Amino acid sequence: MSNAPKDASEKTYQENFVAELAKFKWQTPDFLNGNQQKVTVQSLIDNWRSELNRLNNDQLEGIPLTDGEFAQVMSKVGQISNSYEAAKVLAMEEGKGKIDGIYRDSHPQVTRKQITLTIFKKAEVRGGESSYQVAREVETPNGNRFDIVLLINGLPLINIEQKRTDKSIDEAFGQFQRYYRDGEYTNNFMAFSQMMVVTTEIETRYFATPKTVNDFNPAFVFHWSDRNNKRINDWKKVIEHFLMIPMAHQMVGDYLVIDEAKEEENRRHMLMRPYQVYALQSIEGAAFGWDNDEKIPHGGFVWHTTGSGKTITSFKTALFLSTRAGFDKVIFLVDRRELDSRTGENFKAYAAYEPIDVDDTRSTHQLKKKLGNVKNGIVVTTTFKLNNLIDDLKKNQDYSLSEKRFVFIIDEAHRTTMGQMMGNIKDYFRKNGLFYGFTGTPLFDENKVKGKINKKSELINTTEKLFGPELHQYTIDQAISDGNVLGFHVDYINTGEFKSYEDLREELQDKALIENPDVNKKELERKYAVMSELDVEKEAAKQEVLIYQDETHIPRVVTEILENWESQSQNREFNAILTVARKKRVIAYYKEFKKQLIERDESLNIAMTFSFGNENDPENPAPKEAAMMFKDYSQYTGIEYIAGDKKHGEDAYFEDVVERATRGGSGRNPKNIDLVIVADQLLTGYDSKRLNTLYVDRPLMLQGLIQAYSRTNRVFGATKEFGTIINFQYPRITEEIVNDALKLYGSGGKSSRVIVDHYEVAVSKLKQLLGELVLTLSKPSEWAEIKDDDDKKEEFKIAFFAASDQMNLVQQYYEYQWNDETFGMTEHTWLQYIGARVGSTDGIQTVDEETKRIIFEQIQELSNMGEAVTADLLREFVEDELFTGHLSSRINFDEAFDNWKKEKLQVEIEKFADYWGIQDMDTLNRSVNLYSDSQPEIIPYIEEINNSVNHEIALNKENKGRLKHIIELGKALPNWMREIKSRLS
Repeated sequence: MSNAPKDASEKTYQENFVAELAKFKWQTPDFLNGNQQKVTVQSLIDNWRSELNRLNNDQLEGIPLTDGEFAQVMSKVGQISNSYEAAKVLAMEEGKGKIDGIYRDSHPQVTRKQITLTIFKKAEVRGGESSYQVAREVETPNGNRFDIVLLINGLPLINIEQKRTDKSIDEAFGQFQRYYRDGEYTNNFMAFSQMMVVTTEIETRYFATPKTVNDFNPAFVFHWSDRNNKRINDWKKVIEHFLMIPMAHQMVGDYLVIDEAKEEENRRHMLMRPYQVYALQSIEGAAFGWDNDEKIPHGGFVWHTTGSGKTITSFKTALFLSTRAGFDKVIFLVDRRELDSRTGENFKAYAAYEPIDVDDTRSTHQLKKKLGNVKNGIVVTTTFKLNNLIDDLKKNQDYSLSEKRFVFIIDEAHRTTMGQMMGNIKDYFRKNGLFYGFTGTPLFDENKVKGKINKKSELINTTEKLFGPELHQYTIDQAISDGNVLGFHVDYINTGEFKSYEDLREELQDKALIENPDVNKKELERKYAVMSELDVEKEAAKQEVLIYQDETHIPRVVTEILENWESQSQNREFNAILTVARKKRVIAYYKEFKKQLIERDESLNIAMTFSFGNENDPENPAPKEAAMMFKDYSQYTGIEYIAGDKKHGEDAYFEDVVERATRGGSGRNPKNIDLVIVADQLLTGYDSKRLNTLYVDRPLMLQGLIQAYSRTNRVFGATKEFGTIINFQYPRITEEIVNDALKLYGSGGKSSRVIVDHYEVAVSKLKQLLGELVLTLSKPSEWAEIKDDDDKKEEFKIAFFAASDQMNLVQQYYEYQWNDETFGMTEHTWLQYIGARVGSTDGIQTVDEETKRIIFEQIQELSNMGEAVTADLLREFVEDELFTGHLSSRINFDEAFDNWKKEKLQVEIEKFADYWGIQDMDTLNRSVNLYSDSQPEIIPYIEEINNSVNHEIALNKENKGRLKHIIELGKALPNWMREIKSRLS
């Protein structure tokens, strides 16, 4: 909490909470109890010093750290900028967190001049040398006070913020944000925080400590659950299952993932969710036979819905098993080359700070070499490549690998695993191989898969028959309920192939009369009159009364997509996939988009991709089509690919499309892709949070449908409340197929959580909320009447935000268009209510969606004109200050932006001064102000700056002498000044 005192109920809750923690191996020393005596962050640091001496007694040769030595330690701690950097420090040397390069003071019993200190032991989760302490009411130098800090080996790894039962848990979340904004978790001891917990007596959630204040996202705050995915809300049960030892230690150790992604914005540490932990534990139990009385190891499969993070779950599973005694190697199998490459990259990013190697393989020869290597690790390869290797081994009577204790983890286990290749692989490794499938859409009898007959004459046609029993389940309904994936808004568009179902009935009657003139006309009319729209559509399709001719259908679909593009993509912030049957139709659609865009004098960054197959494939596009595709792609990406070229041809093009499409639409960057047209590629395994729409002009069934739709359901934030699916063929037939798929993989039908409200229902809810808003303030112009009445102002605030949230949801629908009658309010009146919200909050600047759109258009125009740095800075300002309501209406926008930049510049100057030990801040400020790009090597007041340097207090300890330090400062100053002046001047 802040520095406000707790009331009686809060104190009682905290006392009870800590008493419960004490039942599960947490120590509660009085000297860390801020209710009995003053406890500060410095108190925690002093305690950590004692823990360091205890943990490193041998390394310290029994001589505790001196003040000078500990100052070196704290200097290095001060360089840890955030929780992500801290996670990397804690993961050093096989999970034994280290701080190295500590020089010891002279002492007769000290023989080691330089030492490395151990600060954390991930593996020691049940005692050993690890200690577990609870600190309460910890005061900070900024005047804040942390409710509870859980210390492991003295490190503040888990922070808990508590609220009374009558308070919202969101307030606790906001409290952490305020702490972060105050600098409580950056470049200091508290940067070690890895997990934040927000709790009341009736609800608890947790999240990984964010890397920056801008990374706080309510969408990534999770509940804990039991093995059956039932949410645990009772705080005592939360402690018993989640915050007890060893689980709490494992959460910030074993169950933490460091993602060393290519893009800086995607680098972070993550905490596993409960269903991921249970899946890992279930596979571990099966692999060692812990889950059966006979202790026999066995295979199985995990059903975790698409989008719920199977890659992380499977990586951590592979990591656990590869580091456990008894297994020679863990092999991660994917079914397509692009997944091989992407999974390998993901695994390597996750494994950067883990004690294993991740090897991907480019050939069967390399694969054999990796599998024969005695070193433990993870090998990522394709089913096709492994099958080829086994064929080669069998031909040469080579069974050297067949008795190895290999664990196989199969990704997307619903796809090609029913073929001959998987049977061949399982047969070769039948003696000691263990196989575990991961899938979001397992195959059941209802899927009617053909399957294969094995050597025991058993028909293998379901996921369970192939792998073994289901080890853990997490369905799409459960994931949506938990907020771990989004629901779908599914639309069914009639593009004009028929006017109405009545017209279809008449056409069917006419056709029947022509084919059989003697039939009773009235009976025929009655027959079609009682048919449902679904039955009429099925009959019309069967009788070929309703058919889709590409010559007319494709142009209509393209027009429909383009007409709604800006609103659906949210001004090109998001992008989309269009999936169609067959390669020829992919090309036809691509050409139609080009044609209509020219006619409309518009541009859209479109890519198409499909499997090029072998040279004998009749579906293969002509070379000129590939050349056209590559030429168009180079127009907006600047990258040229060459058809048929091994390094710069089709494979390289596809990899770039897959990677580039994850970045969102061209509104974010003019080199991004807005729309990808595909046949079958990208419909499984492809993961992008910035994809919000799937256009479908083809039949999809059961597992294929759920897999394709799930490309859109990744959680992103408030601007993406659901994934949108637009179907362009057979509306009622497609709707039936969708419901069948949901019944198999979710709760199905109308009651399914998977489908969000229809647009009309969402609008009716909005109308009701707008009506409730009016009841709190009948005329928005009369906002002054409630300004000084806290109760009425609170009522208005609650009603306004409820209506505003629903308005945000409605505006994301494909059909969105303001309608005074159905909304129950004019758009002008709504804008007046926004103004009333401004007035009632003492003049906070707010903006409507149209103003947001204009602002982002202007920012993008800046970027397109080559002012990308200014554009990024302006986007950060409006998102952090304007859109969040931090700007007073009394200040001019340009003035506010300039002030904000000055504040950021001052922060940068102070950081630089602290890093180099520059004490004369005024002179450094004057130097920055006078610095000119026209004379980049001239640093104003350089002598005064050098004279003010105190080498001893500088955070930069890389240079041993003051002279060396000054020389390096002279090298750093021009680049630093040039960078901050160009960015913040």
